[in-house]
Amino acid sequence: MSYFPMLHLVAASTLLVAPADSIALRVLSISDFHGALEPRVYAWSGGRSVGGIAALKGLMDSLARDCRCPTLRLDAGDQMQGTLASNLVYGRSSIEALNLLGLDAASLGNHDLDWGVDTLRARMREARYPWLVANVFDSATGRRPDWARPWDTVTTGPYRIAVIGYVTPATKRIVLAQRVQGLDFRGGRSVIEDVLRETRAARPDFTFLVAHEGAFCDGNTCRGEIVSLASQLDSSEVQLVIAGHTHSRVVTTVRGIPVLSAQANGTLVGVFDLLIRSDGRREWRVRTDTTYTDRVRSDSAGLALVARYRPEVERRANRVIVRLRDSLLSRGAEYPLGNLIADAQCAAAKADFGLMNRGGVRRELYPGPVTYGQLFEVQPFGNMVLRLTITAEQLKAVLERAVAGSRQTLFISGATVRYDPGRPAGERIVSILDSRGRPLDPARSYTLAVSDFIAGGGDGHSLLATLPQTDVGKVDLDALIAWLVKLPQPVRAPRGPRFIPVGP
Repeated sequence: MSYFPMLHLVAASTLLVAPADSIALRVLSISDFHGALEPRVYAWSGGRSVGGIAALKGLMDSLARDCRCPTLRLDAGDQMQGTLASNLVYGRSSIEALNLLGLDAASLGNHDLDWGVDTLRARMREARYPWLVANVFDSATGRRPDWARPWDTVTTGPYRIAVIGYVTPATKRIVLAQRVQGLDFRGGRSVIEDVLRETRAARPDFTFLVAHEGAFCDGNTCRGEIVSLASQLDSSEVQLVIAGHTHSRVVTTVRGIPVLSAQANGTLVGVFDLLIRSDGRREWRVRTDTTYTDRVRSDSAGLALVARYRPEVERRANRVIVRLRDSLLSRGAEYPLGNLIADAQCAAAKADFGLMNRGGVRRELYPGPVTYGQLFEVQPFGNMVLRLTITAEQLKAVLERAVAGSRQTLFISGATVRYDPGRPAGERIVSILDSRGRPLDPARSYTLAVSDFIAGGGDGHSLLATLPQTDVGKVDLDALIAWLVKLPQPVRAPRGPRFIPVGP
């Protein structure tokens, strides 16, 4: 076996100035592409356009060309779901784009299952790269489904590289229940132990883990499920971890293994360089490059692909729905866009209260005209709005779960919740007051508006799955649009907060 067992990680923001042959291998990575075929201006991008398949391919090609070394292109999942250009054709345009990008392999992401296994398998057949996942099992047989390829070998230059796929075990609770029925998502090293043995037996030069699982970093400290998983591995058996899922930038090392997550939507490219030093030492140099469209030459084939889908997308997307007076951001402990969506679903269901999950809010909105396409990107999943019947005690239990961590996981309409974060989890709610400032009546039942994802037990809210449910016949996006056009124009951000931390 010829891989380099003694490697060191060096983080960097600029490319090392050194002879080209000092870079033995370059690995380029993306994650959470989410059908982002076209570039976009983000709140953090300083007014500059970022991403899009044409610029992404241009940047990757440039990085590969400049290296003058063997290169590999890997993706950490969630390839398709999230834009009109992708969702109108159930992800087909995204697979065309990633084929054009020249991916060598990709892991499965939880959102790649949003249209069910049959659609996933159709997209797999269209891909010119393997989709890999080692930790999905058939609930009845305990074996991996025939479509779940756990690992594969890819070759670049003189190197044979084993690539193992992995998807967040949370997939079972964050994907609509009927889409993952009959599947079991397991976590940790133990569930891929057999795959690690197989890859060792194949004697590759390197073994890489491409995992749709992530972390968040605060300064030099990174915490999250991918850090926990990497801590169970050894650098002699896995030499790189390409991560995703949390849409965050992660550059760290765990037990000598470089771990990198390149944000989302093609906005960043992760770069791993295996350097051979003049003194013979080998080490990984790791960084991310931002896909600013004004600093790369856009790929002509990528531009042509986008142009082919644009007419139908623009016909739907460019219709202006409302104008905003305020920014509707999705950041911080409680943000107004989540509250606005909860209000919209509450109104659509004519319910007493509404709840919206944090993970279902997919982009921010800014002052000025707001189009259908932008609103679609806020709520791209097509969830139905349901009306549940719930008691005061049951609602309190749901809200206790929402405030059990470091920040609340739900947004609420029709109530104000005071809680003490210093109390033990499950005992934090101090009071729940309705929109008129009245405590809930323990003797009566209330109505609650939620998406079918949450109503089915999504995000771990299993209690809601046991309650009486009525489909109100509206998709969440339609409910949001109906609510926005009823509000005084231009639309202001909802006043808050609605979850109020209090002291002892």
